[in-house]
Amino acid sequence: MDQFVTYLDRKMWPTALSKKFMIFFKILYFHLNPITLILDHNRISKESRPPIMPKLVADDVARQLRQRIEAGEWAAMGRMPPERELAEDYGVARNTMRRAVSLLEEDGIVSRQVGRGTFLSQPDANSFAGIIGRIKGTSPADLMELRLLLEPAAAAAAATTASDAQLEAIGLAHRNACQAGDMPAFEDWDAVFHQKIFDCTRNELLRETHNLLRLLRNQPLWFDMKKRAFSEERMRHYCAEHEALLDALMRRDREAARNAMTAHLKTVQRNLLG
Repeated sequence: MDQFVTYLDRKMWPTALSKKFMIFFKILYFHLNPITLILDHNRISKESRPPIMPKLVADDVARQLRQRIEAGEWAAMGRMPPERELAEDYGVARNTMRRAVSLLEEDGIVSRQVGRGTFLSQPDANSFAGIIGRIKGTSPADLMELRLLLEPAAAAAAATTASDAQLEAIGLAHRNACQAGDMPAFEDWDAVFHQKIFDCTRNELLRETHNLLRLLRNQPLWFDMKKRAFSEERMRHYCAEHEALLDALMRRDREAARNAMTAHLKTVQRNLLG
């Protein structure tokens, strides 16, 4: 059989089409003969080999660059490093990096200036990015005011719109919070408890607004305030207030749920802000 393959290779297949068929024949032959494991790569044309894909494509690189920009990595400079340096950092070709930066430019995140470099764009004051940038510095007092406006209304809505399964999920979050052994664990389950109530409103905009507030509450300043204000006694008091709120939800009592949430948030406001 080996002699037959060699004969075909040397004598019978001079054309380009025949060579491609010869490649197929060899692969089939060696697949059926497990003893022979190495193909004669010198006789396989470069055109028949699959292209080597880059480790990172432009979309992947653009996504990672966007994350670094949003994290403020180059904010002080106001510009990105040269594409040559970035290409080396990511281990990609210059044209791949050039395409990735072009994607950022198309989204208005950066702007290129010939001969000067790639600069970070200043977001439009009325754009989503501009608004998000401003509210990152929201004070705890303003945040608590907004919570007092939104969360009692959400609790009242949840009392009538929540399914039995959703109420059970709220109850589970409450029990886990009460069984927490430390402040971070309690805060995690407390956040889940409040988020589950918003999930019950069936209002996507209201739910995502609360997600935004939750992100603000996870910032270092807010977390430090909660850490300083935390105690075992206050945790038990919060759990008691959650119990009253859960009871109102289970009874489908809108006003009782509204009042229970208001009372709870005022306790939180007093403990955090004095």
